Parts: sequence; C-alpha cells; structure tokens
Amino acid sequence: MKVLAIVQARMGSERLPGKVVKPILNKPMIMHTLDRLKKSKYIDKVVLATSDLEKDDILNKTVKEGCYDVFRGSEDNVLERYKITSDKYCGDIIIRVTGDCPLIDPVIVDNVVSYFLMNNFDYVRLDVPESFIRGFDVEVFSKEALDKTFKLAKEEKYKEHVTLYMYNHPEIFKIGYVKGNSFYKKDYRLCVDTEEDFKLVSLIYENFNDENVSAKDVVEFLDKNREIANVNKQVVQKNV
Repeated sequence: MKVLAIVQARMGSERLPGKVVKPILNKPMIMHTLDRLKKSKYIDKVVLATSDLEKDDILNKTVKEGCYDVFRGSEDNVLERYKITSDKYCGDIIIRVTGDCPLIDPVIVDNVVSYFLMNNFDYVRLDVPESFIRGFDVEVFSKEALDKTFKLAKEEKYKEHVTLYMYNHPEIFKIGYVKGNSFYKKDYRLCVDTEEDFKLVSLIYENFNDENVSAKDVVEFLDKNREIANVNKQVVQKNV
C-alpha cells in the first residue's frame, strides 16, 4: 500500500501571482510545503502536480532542484492532473494538499491519514474551517474514490476542484471528518492567497526562525500576538 501526497500548485494565482516561489527564510514557499510533508510518517512519496504552461517552468525547475518529482498537465482540469499523477506514481492512498499551505503540519497530516486507515472511509478531510484553522488543510482518499470521481464528475467545477464531487455526493462515497478542539477552532488564516497572507506567514517563520515549527507553536504564538494574527484579518476566502 503506497501513500502518495500530491501537491497542486501553479504560478498563475489571481490575487498573488508567483506566490509559490516567493521566498520565506530564503527558501521558496512551495519548498516549505513539500519539505514539511516529507516529514510525515505515512507518506511514501511527495509529488508536485502543476500545469504544462510555460509560466510554470520556473516552478517545475525550482521543485526539481529540490529533488522532488513533478507531473505537468492541464492547468484547468486539476482532477485529471491528480488522476494521471496517481496512475504514474502508483498511489493507493492519495493525500491532497495545496501549495499555498507553507505551515502544513506532518503531525496533523498523519492524524488524518491514521483516521482514514482505521475506518472504512473513501474520503476523509480535516474539518476546515469549521473546527480547524485554514492553512492546515489536508484531504485523504482512496485511489478507487479518485478513479470513480474522474469517471463520474462531468461539470467543470468538479474538474477544477479535485474532491468537490466526493464530498458533495455522500450517497456515493463514505465521508469522514477529523474535527479540532477549541485550541484549533479559531479564525486565523494560514493559507497564502494574498500579500497580507504572505506577510503573516513570513512573520511567523521569522519569529521562530525554524522551518519545522509546529502547528501547536504557531497557534500559541498567534494567541499571544493578536496584532500579528490580525495582519490578514480582512482577507475573504474565495468561494468554491
């Protein structure tokens, strides 16, 4: 049984173009995401899935220089990107993470994977944003569930958002959620969509000067430094 983490990213972000290669502690943001995932106890392989457009050449080069594999495919059909990547790298269990989560925590990831493995689910997600902070997002699903989604999901919205079809169809897929307690049920925002988001994440990394800072330490820091936590308070999450 092979656990494959597929990280989707591209240079063409609407609100902050090129964000995935912007440096944090002198390292491209995408490399923080990949390197932190690599510390998971369950993940066998981490692969970047990006587009085959010329504008993503720099992302491809950056990640390959960091010794990670890259699959390049359709920019808009991200579902197809995941399907082909999972076929190529023979994943039995797929972990989906987006490249704009540079504080992704391998301990939280492993907790979600563990919950998936010990139960009879097709798909499990961290309960973001209802009871977990946005930016620690992780989804886990079986290769069978991905293949079924690729076959059944015909609307464009399902091709752009890989797992939307799964959790919109609980009559087809067995869905599970990993919920957080009050410690993680806060309105902080740790994904990077805007300049304000990037500023907050950079401030966090600069404070700790530690590429491996834990989610727990980050949350405690924000609890004690509300003026920093509020840097991106006005940013509104885009609707799916």
